[in-house]
Amino acid sequence: MGGSSSRTRKITIENDNATNVIKVSDDVVERLKGKQKQVRSPPMEDNQFIMQDNVPFVGVPMFLQEPSLTSLQLRQQKLEELKKNDEYWENRIKNLEECHQKINDIMEEEYKKTLDEESKRKPVKDTKDLSKQLPPCHDVQQEVIACYIQNANSPMNCSNIVKAFQDCVDEKRTRIIAGRC
Repeated sequence: MGGSSSRTRKITIENDNATNVIKVSDDVVERLKGKQKQVRSPPMEDNQFIMQDNVPFVGVPMFLQEPSLTSLQLRQQKLEELKKNDEYWENRIKNLEECHQKINDIMEEEYKKTLDEESKRKPVKDTKDLSKQLPPCHDVQQEVIACYIQNANSPMNCSNIVKAFQDCVDEKRTRIIAGRC
């Protein structure tokens, strides 16, 4: 390579068994002798391409820079997924609210029916008995509802009132259970 001259190479093939002859093509013999023929190009197939070095490339072409998703496309996909997720949860909440409203309506009807039956058995004598006809913790319940309406976007502001309502209900429940024993 550098400044020295290259030497020819000698290849010696020894064949011990004469029946097993090694066959070499004419092109290989000519290349070994140092005579270089023009390179014949093989016939082209449908899926064969010629690269820059006249070396055939067989197969499907593969591009180095394949088109990829842009950040805008990724963002649009994520926004669509978030929109679908929001719709799902909005529908779910709406269905739950409808179910709770049905349950509350049924409980209200049962409560009124029970009050009517009780009032038929015992007529109301004074206003003190009238307060017993309202649902337990009715005043605190009204405060909770008013707070939720006032703080529709930040319901955690009503946590103290909700806690007071829970305490009131627990107290009434324990009194009823203690009265049965």
